Amino acid sequence: MKRTGMFTAALFIWINVLGQLFDKDTILYNGNSNKYINLVILSDGYTADELSKFVTDATKFTTAFFNEIPYLNYKNYFNVFIIKVPSNESGASHPGTATDVTEPAHPVATVNNYFGSTFDYGGIHRLLVANRTSAISNVLANNFPDYDQALILVNSPYYGGSGGYYTVASTHTSSAQIAVHELGHSFSGLKDEYWAGDIYASEGINMTKQVNPSLVIWKNWVGTNLIGIYQYCCGGNSSQWYKPHQNCKMQFLGPPFCSVCIQATIERIHSLVGPIESFDPQNSTVNVTTYPVKFKLDLISPAPNTLKRNWSLNGLFYQRNIDSVMIGESNLSMGLNTLKVMIEDTTQLLRVDNHSSIHISSVTWSVNKIITGIKDIKSSTSEIVIDFYPNPASDLINIKFIGETKGKIKLEIYDMQGIKQKVRSLGNSEVNSIDLSNLKQGIYIAKILIDNKLITSRKIMKQY
Repeated sequence: MKRTGMFTAALFIWINVLGQLFDKDTILYNGNSNKYINLVILSDGYTADELSKFVTDATKFTTAFFNEIPYLNYKNYFNVFIIKVPSNESGASHPGTATDVTEPAHPVATVNNYFGSTFDYGGIHRLLVANRTSAISNVLANNFPDYDQALILVNSPYYGGSGGYYTVASTHTSSAQIAVHELGHSFSGLKDEYWAGDIYASEGINMTKQVNPSLVIWKNWVGTNLIGIYQYCCGGNSSQWYKPHQNCKMQFLGPPFCSVCIQATIERIHSLVGPIESFDPQNSTVNVTTYPVKFKLDLISPAPNTLKRNWSLNGLFYQRNIDSVMIGESNLSMGLNTLKVMIEDTTQLLRVDNHSSIHISSVTWSVNKIITGIKDIKSSTSEIVIDFYPNPASDLINIKFIGETKGKIKLEIYDMQGIKQKVRSLGNSEVNSIDLSNLKQGIYIAKILIDNKLITSRKIMKQY
């Protein structure tokens, strides 16, 4: 139980450590945080002496998380980091005010933890929420601003969790299943497939009022893997709403995700990162005087590898489903040639009509066949450094170009669903800014293009 004097002192400490740096550790690392999805797990209700338990709990969750389809298939796309945030007291608060159970369902307690995690949120006993969202955003901003999804792991043995902008889960024996379910909300934008109440009912990826099989959002899956159009339970307003499956993880802990929810998660993964980690040559224009010339991709592959790679030279088929090609002198015309490779994920876990137009990736080289001894010429953008600051921000993010830029510079902002928010032109070699005032709180993708060629893609965060 928390004592008033301790709370006053702890509150003063909490206010003064918003910019504090905490110990961090790596649970899973696949590559640079700018090119992978970063799941960051924060501790709440773990005292300084219990942080080793937090490491164990976070590791256990990570193992369970990547045993679930489709995370199992796309594990190579993720990094998992932890931030060790000590609390003054162990556990989570439980005011005993829930109206959906006979309280106290477990001992009433007021716990001085760092992020304010508490049961009984909104009168629902199992709804475990971290109340101090500003503390969460500050810890992330100061310790790991490149995060894509945050999970608050709460040191409580009682069943509970919640979705939303941040995911929260306890250390109950079902903790991993709770967290995976709640990440279905936070990461993939999924609805509950049990009836959570009228206020949670709305059209979504896996919830609809549409009953026409040819029009329902998951129409491509109807009749496969037990996907249908199933009415929610309980009468009243619930009878107007429908879901795609009757035994999905978004309804029960334990079963796998249904095909509709798996597809939504893969689309979310594709919206955050592409399969191209790097390519060589890095220059978009290559002047060739000696042969053969090698062009190579380094790809982030699912398991099993479902990436289709189509290489074309001057618009004609060249090679398929290999990561590198050799170009001989006889393959090139004198002057400028175009080598292009297009990469598409052809997994059978997707049945999306326009997936190819949205989530296809490509690399294009201009290959100049010359007869002089001139060496490869670097593109005009190869030495440019672009800095975004501050990030996150509430109103303006500054952009600084370091190095010589030639060509028309363009800024494009996309939300996490890949929908373009706004486009504006920037002056060359100058400091400019991104106006966030008309954007909702959240994570966006800022892309800088020079002469319509992508130079950098950076995650930015709008906060209040």
